[in-house]
Order: sequence, then C-alpha cells, then structure tokens
Amino acid sequence: MITKYLSLAVLFGALALTGRSAGLPEKVRVLTLDLESARIETPGVPGSELSQELRRFLEMADVDLICLQGVTDWETCEKICKLKPGLRVLTCSAFTGKIGDPLPQVAILGRDRAVLSWVDEISEGSGFALAIVQAGSRKLAVFSVQSGKTSTPGAQETADRILAEVKKLQNFPQNRPEPMLVAIAGAVKPSTLNDGGFQTVPTEQRATSDRRATSDQRAAADQGAAAKGPEFWVLNGGFLTRPRNVALPGLRAPLAISDFDTSSPFSSKFAYHTPLLFAGESPAPPPAAVQPAAIVSPQLLGVVLAVVFILVIAALFIIKRRTQTMALQLASMEVGNGSVPQLVNDPVRLNLIAWFKSLFVQRLLSQRQQLLSNEDEATRRTLAIEEKLSTLQTNLQARISAYETRIERLELELTAATFENRDLIRSQIELLKEKVAKAREEQTVRRN
Repeated sequence: MITKYLSLAVLFGALALTGRSAGLPEKVRVLTLDLESARIETPGVPGSELSQELRRFLEMADVDLICLQGVTDWETCEKICKLKPGLRVLTCSAFTGKIGDPLPQVAILGRDRAVLSWVDEISEGSGFALAIVQAGSRKLAVFSVQSGKTSTPGAQETADRILAEVKKLQNFPQNRPEPMLVAIAGAVKPSTLNDGGFQTVPTEQRATSDRRATSDQRAAADQGAAAKGPEFWVLNGGFLTRPRNVALPGLRAPLAISDFDTSSPFSSKFAYHTPLLFAGESPAPPPAAVQPAAIVSPQLLGVVLAVVFILVIAALFIIKRRTQTMALQLASMEVGNGSVPQLVNDPVRLNLIAWFKSLFVQRLLSQRQQLLSNEDEATRRTLAIEEKLSTLQTNLQARISAYETRIERLELELTAATFENRDLIRSQIELLKEKVAKAREEQTVRRN
C-alpha cells in the first residue's frame, strides 16, 4: 500500500513539473480589454449579459494571455477565469486613492503560471501589472498598462516608466525575459516607445460576429467600435497578424486581440495584411478586381488595318469588274440594235462603295476611342502604383531614421557608460543596426 502511494505521489509530482515546464507555445494569442464601468456577473443571473458575451468570445478566441485594465478586484478576475476553464490569475493590483477609495485595477490572466509577477502604480488612476511567463524556449514579459485618457504629461510619464521597467528586466541575471509585450489602455507617447525599440501594428476594426445579438446589442457594439481601444507594443518579438478590435455589448471601448511570435525579433512581413481569424471564420472576400481592358498592340492593329484595306480594295475591284462586264454586254446589245453605247453610273455600285467607306471610317474611329480609353486607364493605374510605392518608401525611411537616431544615442551612452553596461549597449546597437539593414533591404526590394 505504501509503495502504491509513493508511486502515485511521484506520478503527480512528475505531471506537475511537466505541466509547469511546458509553459506557453512560442506563438501566443493575447487579449486585452478595458473593463472600466463594466460589471462581470455570474452567468445566469440578472445583469450577466456581458459575462455571456465574454464567455462566448473566449470560447471562440482561445487566448493564451489576457491583459485587463479597469478591473474591479481579484474576485472579478476569478469570475473571468471561470468563464474559460484553464485560465488563472497571474497578478492583480490593489491601488487605492488618497481617501482610501479603490481605483481601477490592472491584472493579467494566463493559461500557465508566471515565473515572476508584480504590480506598481505610476500615478493615481494609472499603473501597470507585469508577469514573466515561459513561452517556448524564451521568457516573455507581459505588461498590462492603464494610463490616463487625455493627459499629455501622463502619457509621457507612462511611456518613461515602461522603458525604465524594461531596462530593469534587461539587467536581470536570472529569469531575464527577451521578448516583451505591452498592452496599453489610455494615452501613451508613441515616439518614446519607438525610441525604446518597441514596434506596433495598427488594429483592424471589426464588430462582433455573434448572430444571436439583438439589434440593441449591435447598436451598442457599433458605438463601442467607434471608441479607441487598447493597443499592443512589442520589443524583441514580432506580430503574426494585424491586431483585431472587437466590440462587445456592455464595454465602452472595443477589446484588442492579436497573435505574436516570441521566437523572432521581427514582425512577419505579412502582419499588416494578415487578418486574425477565429475558428469557423473565413477571410472577407477581396474586392472585385477591375479587369484591365485588353490593349491592342500597334503591330497587331497595323496588320488588321492592312487586311481590312486589302479586302475593301478587292471588293471595289470585283464590283468594278462586274460593272464593266455588265456595261460591255449592254453596249454590245445596243450596238447590235444600232444604238450608241452609253456608260451610266450604277446606283447600286455607288451606294455599296459609300457603305464600305462609312463602315471603314466608323471602325477606325471606334478603335481610336478604345486606344485612348486604354491609355487613360493605364496612366491612372501607373499613378496609383507610384503613389503607393512613394508612401511605402516614406514609411521605411522614417523607420530607418528612427533606428539611426537611436543608434547615435546609444553610441553616446556607450562612451559614457561603465564597463558593466557596455556589453548591453553594444548588443542594443547591433540589434538596431540589423533592423536598419533589414529596413534598407526591404526598401531596395520594394523600390525594384
């Protein structure tokens, strides 16, 4: 009996260790939503419509990590975990105001335990929750950030605090995360995050796909979709798809969801154009492409015109010969009768010649009109392509300039840095140079 219990204990211990070491996959799906002024109730009780919608969405989305802003407390996070079995609360803040009133909290939920996690307050009403999780062979740092709505100083303070926390993580001797993901609800300074090496992809606006939603729910969803939702920023990681905004009834702002690759420091080249699809969804049909009109080459047009001209001349020649033959026969008959032969113009022949002339001229005018229309269409398409290439070149040049500016700052920091920080700064410079080289290579390819 003792041996049996020992065997079971060893088995359960091995399973626990295996489950803990497995962690999340390298490619993770992350959801972030702002629950400000929203209540999460147990499904089945009055006022639980949002819970029902959120449960259906979690079943459809199958996310790995959830970043929450504006949440009430730890108990609310537990209720959300019960909506999707397998989720657990990794961390949740407990900020309080100056007079002791509770403030909107930030939290992180996940399908695996966190290696490390903590929370910190930036200012009253804004703060962040941080969790370090194992994703494949690397450790991923996830920030759930709650910032002010319109305050410019607050946006700058939030961005500076995130970068300061990132520098602390990069100096960890153990459990140091490499890819870092920031989910932000509220105002933030994008230029500061760009200078820190973060990158983002604009979100794609979509309404909820639940057909059972009532007209009032859909109206509320459309109103929520108009609001600005959260956004993602990534460092040493890459977007696999374009982040998707989905409006749920009961939420003031749409939620955001996207797929990330923790094993690559660069976003997929198709991330800007790859929509995020849930199980059972199909990509939206592309707009009907305008078929370009067939452009007749000058050589073929010349051959056609030459053939038509030859046929017209041959027809006229045959008609003339037949007319002359008929005239000679008539003349011979009149000579036999003793009358003087007179050649008269045949009305049929004259009308046929005029018809051929009119047909030939109309055909030439029609072909000329078609050629002018084809030329205008080709010119319009060429201008559209050149405008698109110019926009792409401008965006790439802006990225290259930002990287070069960051490299110059790091080189200045390198000269003034201590011996311990030089290796870290050199690695950052090398990484930025790789990004510059890749951006220039992409610029050359698109230019060609």
